[in-house]
Amino acid sequence: MKSVLVVSTLAAILGLSACNQQDSAVEAQRKVDEARQQAAEDLAEAQQDAAKQSAEAQRKLDAAREAARADVAEADAKANEKINSATDEAMDAASEAQGDVAEVRADTIKSQADADYDVAIAKADADLKVALEKCEALPAGQSGACKDQANASHEIAKANARRALDDAQAVAKDTRR
Repeated sequence: MKSVLVVSTLAAILGLSACNQQDSAVEAQRKVDEARQQAAEDLAEAQQDAAKQSAEAQRKLDAAREAARADVAEADAKANEKINSATDEAMDAASEAQGDVAEVRADTIKSQADADYDVAIAKADADLKVALEKCEALPAGQSGACKDQANASHEIAKANARRALDDAQAVAKDTRR
């Protein structure tokens, strides 16, 4: 009987152990399900955090791009302003230089015209003296008409010199404009 008792005790222990293992398998499945649930929740939370971080990074990137665009636009505006200012200054300097050149050209034209006039008057005076000397050599009846002709030629030469001077002064005046 002792052996029956030992065998029955062993059978009972083994039976109870099998029940515990059954409970352990159910418990293990429950734990696995809980772990899966927790893993799913953790994954969802990690995905939300990643989405938030990604959105924040995108917002910062967009803000940085916008700031860079604004900086570029401001730099372009300043550069254009400097270019326009430099262009205006260059055009003013060129205009002033053209005015100076025009002034010098006008002065040159006027000086040359004055010199040409003086030469023309001197030539007319010299031609008159020569013509009057020739007239003195003529007989008395012819010398009067000869002197009149010489004086008329002298007046025409002076008038032509004056007209050339006036024309040159008008050109000089137009050149200053």
